[in-house]
Amino acid sequence: MKRPWKVPFHKNRKLQRCLALSLALHLLIFVVPHRVGITQFPVQLSPVVKFMKRLPPQRTLTRRQRPMQRPLVRRPALQAAAVAAVRPTSSASRPLSVFKTSALRLPLASLPDRLMLPVPDFPARHIGPQMRAGALEGTRQGADEIDLSLELMDVEALDTGRHRAMVVVDPKDRRQLKGFLYLSGIYSPSIERAEESERAEESLVRFYHQLTRRLVERRMLQGLADKMIASTQVHVKVRDAVRLDDPQILQVPFVLLTVNTPFDFTDSEAANLGAYLTGGGFLLADIVRFLLPNYSDAELDIPAARSLIRASFQAVGYQEWKDWQFHRLEITHPIYHCFYDINSLPRGMRDMHFIVGEYPPRTPDYLEGIMVGEQLVGVYSMRGYADFWAGIGRELVDWSLTNNVSNHSSLVSAEEPLVYNLGVNLVVYALTREGSLARQLIAVD
Repeated sequence: MKRPWKVPFHKNRKLQRCLALSLALHLLIFVVPHRVGITQFPVQLSPVVKFMKRLPPQRTLTRRQRPMQRPLVRRPALQAAAVAAVRPTSSASRPLSVFKTSALRLPLASLPDRLMLPVPDFPARHIGPQMRAGALEGTRQGADEIDLSLELMDVEALDTGRHRAMVVVDPKDRRQLKGFLYLSGIYSPSIERAEESERAEESLVRFYHQLTRRLVERRMLQGLADKMIASTQVHVKVRDAVRLDDPQILQVPFVLLTVNTPFDFTDSEAANLGAYLTGGGFLLADIVRFLLPNYSDAELDIPAARSLIRASFQAVGYQEWKDWQFHRLEITHPIYHCFYDINSLPRGMRDMHFIVGEYPPRTPDYLEGIMVGEQLVGVYSMRGYADFWAGIGRELVDWSLTNNVSNHSSLVSAEEPLVYNLGVNLVVYALTREGSLARQLIAVD
């Protein structure tokens, strides 16, 4: 007898029948019930969702009562700056009518500082504006215009120390100015060293050098400030000089630079001055060196001052004759008519030869403007106007009388008020011109 596992599969009939029977049993157990279940439980379709539009529920409108309301306070049409509120005293307040109501009960400890009254229950027909036919009256005021007739307008109250100037001009009257201003000169160690190293033998120059340059400039600005206070409603004060290389110069809308001797300047001074002139500042550069008898034309100017201005524009990338230039200011320029009408240029201290002799003045009969494009950003003078503002003219008249020198006091007395008027025009133009620092600093707020 052969063992079944040793017989080949195609000859082993018993093994074939066993495999066939096993396969039939597996089909009956697994395949047939699964197919029967599928036929008995067919796949159901997803339900169809139907959207229906329903109206929102109707709500009845009920009128709410506000428990309290602040009393109406009439405010001015224009308020230049925030003003600290001051609570009036009990004697200054008048009694207010109180409405009787039982709907509001507040403890005394929760009452506010200001008295607020409950709102009475008015009928609904009294609530809301009432339209009436009629013509509109009045004029519309521009957003940039300021009415100086407002009594509540106090420009000096805006002097918080943040800015050096704020001036408001009445568009209907150019002489109606109101505001504040702080004047400053320019302090340069280079110029100071040059003046200290110079030793003049003439008594006139020695008289001038009795005072330091910064002290003389402060006297000049103080004389100009006194004239501004007397002529306008601008409150003017004089502050200490600002270093030429100090970035704080960008906050000063008008600076004075007087030059008495040749000097050297640094690159930082030139760069800072260039940023000042192209950023909205205004410079008055005045040559104040006295002219001695038989002076030459080369002594009229001090080239170092022009070199400083040229180097300042070169430091900020401006080219002369392309981006900026020195330009002669005709008498019709607005700077001569922005406040006072100046129809002829007054003489300066360098034109007064009542001490050194009778010599005709050869100083230019015009001022030069420092023009950046079409904008006037500074004035260059060779006539010594700033000495008039310092009172040096009157002092030299007294000196000439004491030393029995030819006296031209009448000439000085006639020219001095004209020079002061010119100084007022220079300051007013520097503050009110388009793009000035005074306008830029206020516009930031």
